[in-house]
Amino acid sequence: MPRRGLLLVVVLIAAACHKNSGDPFDTTGSSKPPSANAQVIFASGSWATDTGQPRELLALDKDGTIERLTSCASAPQPCEVLQFSFSPDTTRAAVVRSQVNGDPAASTLYFMDLSRSVEKLLFPSQRVSFVDWSPDGSFLLYTSPGSQQTDVEDLYLSAPDGTNNQNLTQTTDIRERNGRIDPLGQSAVYELIDQTGVGRIYLFQNTPLTSGPATGPPLPGTLYVVGCDADPAFSPDSASIAFRRLTGIGNGGLGTWDLMTMKADGTAQQVILTGGGVYRGAPDWGQTGIVFVETDAGAGLSRLVVVQPDGSGRQVLREEPAAFGMMSPRWAAGN
Repeated sequence: MPRRGLLLVVVLIAAACHKNSGDPFDTTGSSKPPSANAQVIFASGSWATDTGQPRELLALDKDGTIERLTSCASAPQPCEVLQFSFSPDTTRAAVVRSQVNGDPAASTLYFMDLSRSVEKLLFPSQRVSFVDWSPDGSFLLYTSPGSQQTDVEDLYLSAPDGTNNQNLTQTTDIRERNGRIDPLGQSAVYELIDQTGVGRIYLFQNTPLTSGPATGPPLPGTLYVVGCDADPAFSPDSASIAFRRLTGIGNGGLGTWDLMTMKADGTAQQVILTGGGVYRGAPDWGQTGIVFVETDAGAGLSRLVVVQPDGSGRQVLREEPAAFGMMSPRWAAGN
């Protein structure tokens, strides 16, 4: 599909957004936006001394210190952060959360104004597992099954306040998941898992970029089989895409994953990090490099790692016990 396809949808939503007014927030809490010194933002329970605490939104500053941005664990109904995306001005965030001791699959999407410590549950009747905020701040792209009667996800698009909500894919037996918008706001990439169970990377709306190797054994407790491609993210210039590929089902149930890149048209696919028997989580590609969480279950450690697009220059920004559940890193603005 031509890149202008997503842009047209955005224009229609942006026009409709100007018709909305009033204060959209219905909950107060304690939160703050990341400082100008923030380098990477991620979810982890390492704000606490002991493991086993809910994940909060944390920022790693360039001097190595940690900022705690949310206080979900101390809310009247304790919750934890699973995934998030920031607005371009970094004062607001779209945050996927779940209730502590609740159904882990029943995650929901919140709009949070961190500078005002106010928030709003956007879609009370929809489970949401992933969100991305458009580079111009005008819309959200998120993953949801929509109906409570199915678990097959589609890609949805809405204004940041939850209005003008639209299902973009509307399939009943194919999963479209984890969409990321390109830096120009004109296209998106996403995971597609079809009836065979193999996950591939697609360009919105229906252009396959990876072919998917032969189907291997499933990774227990997940949607993935060995050979699946997952979690694409554009480079800052929109010319390339980083993603990960499941290569084995060991590593304490996390699986082992390669980190890969390709051109935005699906050509020049290459493995930039492989082996080591470790889990490599969803990447985020910024001006500084590609950041991701690496977990070695045997050693009981998770690391926040940055590499250059060719796999060189590996740098560990932070290391903490795997029991803190570090996940979902994103570069802070300007990085």
